[in-house]
Amino acid sequence: MARPLTFSVGIPTYNQAEYLEATILSLLNQTRPPDEIVISDHFSTDHTPDLIAKYAALGQVRGVKPPPGSNVGAQWDFTISCLSGDWITLFSSDDIAYPNFVEALVRGASSREDAVLVRAGWENIDKDGKVVSKEYLMSAKALTLPPDTLLEQRYGPKASFAAFAVHRETLAKSGGYHLGMESFGDWPMFAQLAPFGSFVYEDELISGYRVGHDGDKFRKRLTMWLRDEQRMFYEIFPLAAQRAGMTDTRWIDEASRANFLRYLTSAQNKLTREEQAELVPHFQPWAEKTGSQDLLRTFAEGRPLPRSMRGILNQGKRLIRPLAQQLRGALRRR
Repeated sequence: MARPLTFSVGIPTYNQAEYLEATILSLLNQTRPPDEIVISDHFSTDHTPDLIAKYAALGQVRGVKPPPGSNVGAQWDFTISCLSGDWITLFSSDDIAYPNFVEALVRGASSREDAVLVRAGWENIDKDGKVVSKEYLMSAKALTLPPDTLLEQRYGPKASFAAFAVHRETLAKSGGYHLGMESFGDWPMFAQLAPFGSFVYEDELISGYRVGHDGDKFRKRLTMWLRDEQRMFYEIFPLAAQRAGMTDTRWIDEASRANFLRYLTSAQNKLTREEQAELVPHFQPWAEKTGSQDLLRTFAEGRPLPRSMRGILNQGKRLIRPLAQQLRGALRRR
């Protein structure tokens, strides 16, 4: 008889004490409790340490501290290194795990021997916990095999940080968390795992992902995102494609150009002309790699950018997505 798999939850945190206790309690209130909860506190200055000490004294969590000055990548990698379960997840210290969170992920992990990633649906919630939207992965299949596991990730992560689990040993084999990343976390992890096995999707809502409470991320993180995008397309994806035995990798350049235009368009729509001018040097390296200097000149001169067919299709999807999500939820309740 096979040994039941073990499941660990890692919570990287910094100064989110106002939400952390609710996160801890949600993970303790599971139909299938996690075997381990580890909280990695990056030297918080609020009462986060007190909360960790409170639940550690009860034997319900374990507190650890990453090396001082760790960036996002180093904090994630350190947290992962402290987990011992067969399957692991990282969970934000401001999110809420619904009672079926662990049960659904363990069910998916147990469904196939070659599974390396399990993902599920989630709800976006506001700072007060009110549901903003339901998010089923509409295009995800119940089972995805390589190389489609990699191809589906090419424009962005096809899973939520609030609703996933990975096979720990396979993650280590794939290279672990990519320490060169400044802000991206889940996307490089999923891409690195893609050549090694199947991705399983559990079609239910298992968590609340908190949105809209931590300021203007686009302005604060855009330059980091631009650098991380280039790392994805010129480091992560080429290696993953090689591991998957893919000889035709034109899709990498095509996706890189598409994402370059998407970021330019977002910057043009969201930022002032002064802010846009300051960003031109940050876009320049990516423009050179994609042969998109003409697009960057158009942006720098303040002229309208071309609309890609993918952009038009995505705009249409955004319009019908809320209705489609409601219909998906209604069908599941029947």
